[in-house]
Amino acid sequence: MTLSDKNISGSLIDGNVAKLFELASAFRRAIMQCDPKSLCITLQDFPNGACGDASLLLAKYFENNEYGKFDYVLGQRGGKSHAWLQQGNLIADITADQFEDQDRTIMVTTDHSWHREFSGEVQNVADFEIYDSHTVSVLRNNFRQIESKICT
Repeated sequence: MTLSDKNISGSLIDGNVAKLFELASAFRRAIMQCDPKSLCITLQDFPNGACGDASLLLAKYFENNEYGKFDYVLGQRGGKSHAWLQQGNLIADITADQFEDQDRTIMVTTDHSWHREFSGEVQNVADFEIYDSHTVSVLRNNFRQIESKICT
């Protein structure tokens, strides 16, 4: 189910899904407003090939907006990998449209049917701060640049 689906139970979950969808939408728009050449190579052809780093950056944005930590999930299908965020039963994905069979640009959902095809497994907590110093520096700079494009 996605934001438009009506069968997510519980007003707290409903409110979180709606807010997370709004945050994810703003974050994706901000990435697309950046000059691709100013971003790390993995984000320059966004959303294509950007799922890993985009997920880590989105997780930081969710955390900064007080939605806690998410898991970084990585899977493969047909020789292609894909990464997304998960918190409990909730999936957040802003790069699924890089695949021909998915036209949704933002997915905040408890419906795992499409993502299940990737046989994804939690790799670690989705936090770029846990990586090596070079990666942290690059992603922190990209995060600041992207965040500066978000209208509040």
